[in-house]
Amino acid sequence: SGQINRALNVVDDGDQTKFYAVDSDVSNTRFRMVGEATLDDWTVNSVLEQALSANNSYDVSQDKESSGDFLDTRKAELIARNDRFGAFFGGKGSGASDDVSEYDLSLVALAIMYSGVADPVGGLQFTEGGNLTGETIGDAYANFDGLGRYNRVMYVTPNFGGLQLAGSYGEDQKWDLALKFGYDYNDWTGIRIGPFTTLAGVAISDPSEPGVDYRLNGSVSTIHDATGLGLTLAAGGDRRDGDDPYFVYGKLSWDTNFFSFGDTGFGVDVQYNENVLADDDSGYSLGIAILQRLEKLGADFYAQLRYFDYDNDDGPSFDSVVAGTTGFLVRF
Repeated sequence: SGQINRALNVVDDGDQTKFYAVDSDVSNTRFRMVGEATLDDWTVNSVLEQALSANNSYDVSQDKESSGDFLDTRKAELIARNDRFGAFFGGKGSGASDDVSEYDLSLVALAIMYSGVADPVGGLQFTEGGNLTGETIGDAYANFDGLGRYNRVMYVTPNFGGLQLAGSYGEDQKWDLALKFGYDYNDWTGIRIGPFTTLAGVAISDPSEPGVDYRLNGSVSTIHDATGLGLTLAAGGDRRDGDDPYFVYGKLSWDTNFFSFGDTGFGVDVQYNENVLADDDSGYSLGIAILQRLEKLGADFYAQLRYFDYDNDDGPSFDSVVAGTTGFLVRF
């Protein structure tokens, strides 16, 4: 199985407006192979997942519009699972805290709008007076997610009334712990509580980065089942030398069904960051997005308009950036 995610960005960086044809880093093009066997009450999986991203949006910039092919082994792991004892993971894959800043039940989160607001245009540089500064949108906006995919061992407890605890340890002496609610191993469907479906998580990790003591992050997302109205909140940051960098994020969403061929999702969001690039810097971003599912094609069509405003007290006065993104994510 796998997916292809191609997008077109139209960006006004304060100096000029350009078009960029990219592979979206929100959920890049990839393929995977999964093997499965059973042994008594245990299920054993082997997973290989490879990203094959041509002109990745996190690498494309004004002076590098053709970034070439991005190749990455996302997963190469073995998983042994028993619902009585939990699941054991070994190899390269998500850490316990991976995605905990990004739990999001809204439809637009599938392909375009979530707390990683920089991902569709992360490689583009800010400008000052018509000149490129070398500082990118991806540098200035962070969601302080967990450890991501790395070579580790991980244990996830059985599901206790919707709660699961996960811990992992691996390369460069990294470690992380996460408590998750409405998460079922690798299933993000959430859990039903009265008229709402909810997904949440909180994590602590040591990213083994110079100057960083530890990282805290978390998110919560809830959908009112009858109306499709949703709220997603996320926050996180690093404890480090100097001023601690952090972010906060909020989104209102609405998932509905206008058409017989698939659901429609809408979202508006805002994110605020401080001290990400340097002490006393700050930035905020506002976005509006739509996603239309095409069920028979296994595809999502999406569009987003996003505004970035970033200020560095000790550096140049950056021009604001307006970015429009439209594209298709096709699964196979």
